[in-house]
This record gives sequence, structure tokens and C-alpha cells, in this order.
Amino acid sequence: MPPPRTPTTVDAVSEALMPAVGALRRLLRRATGPMPNGDSLSTSQREVLAVVGRRPGSPVADIAEELGLAPNSVSTIVTQLVGTGMVVRATDPHDRRVGRLTLTQRAQERLSRLRERRRGVLHEALDRLTPEQVADLAAGIDALGALAEELRALERTSEAVNE
Repeated sequence: MPPPRTPTTVDAVSEALMPAVGALRRLLRRATGPMPNGDSLSTSQREVLAVVGRRPGSPVADIAEELGLAPNSVSTIVTQLVGTGMVVRATDPHDRRVGRLTLTQRAQERLSRLRERRRGVLHEALDRLTPEQVADLAAGIDALGALAEELRALERTSEAVNE
């Protein structure tokens, strides 16, 4: 049986989670380096590219929602990425007000190489952990996914209250 949930446990997790997640993201980004072929992209641009790569054909509003950013901010980032030849914005034939986003072949290839580097770094680091630590991380992934869903639900509730 899991230990009872106490405010101390929730407080401790809350205090430790953000620094741990932030450190992992920063260290992984530094370990994998810049985009292949010298493209210097901001973290926000990389995040938009990653979401567009996972969800080709999505409009800016969907990308913004997934990233938790304002649509106008994502639109600005997309305009920059279109200018660098990384993203194509095509008008939806059924609704000309909507722009559908896809990665260019160049962006797909570079993101693929970046993903491979990231996987390599992660595999190397995971291989240095004990089997118990790897099992703990695997169990924690489900918990992080559940936490993300709860945060999305809270965000939707907050947006509904503010409307």
C-alpha cells in the first residue's frame, strides 16, 4: 500500500519537481548541442518545431495550446521559422482563415538527427544508473503524464473561470 498523502509529501514533491525537470531539460539541451548544420534556434523555436513535427498540419492555435503559449506568440515564432525555411504555413482549403503548419524536409532531417543525439545521450546516462533507478524513472513517467493531465485540466478550469 502506498504511503498516505500528506501535505508534507505534496509540498516536498512540489518543491523538488520544478528544479529537477528544469535541470534535466537544460542539461539535455546542452548535452545534445545546437541543431545540426549550425541552425541557431531559441528554445521556443525548437519546441514549436518539435510539436509541428509530431502534429503536422496543425494550426497555430493547436500548437499554442499544446505548448501553453499565447497564439500570437506562437504565430511570431512560426513566422520566424517560415523565414528560416524550417516551417511551411499553408492555407487550409476548407477554411482560408486557418494556416496549417508542416516542417520542411530540411527541418525534418535536422530534428531527426537531434532526436538521435538526444536518445544517445539519454541511453548513455541511463546505462550509468542502477536497474532500480531506471525502474523508478520508468514508474515516474506514468506519474508525470498523469500530473501533466491534471495541470491541463486545471488550466482549462482556470480559462473557463476567466471567460
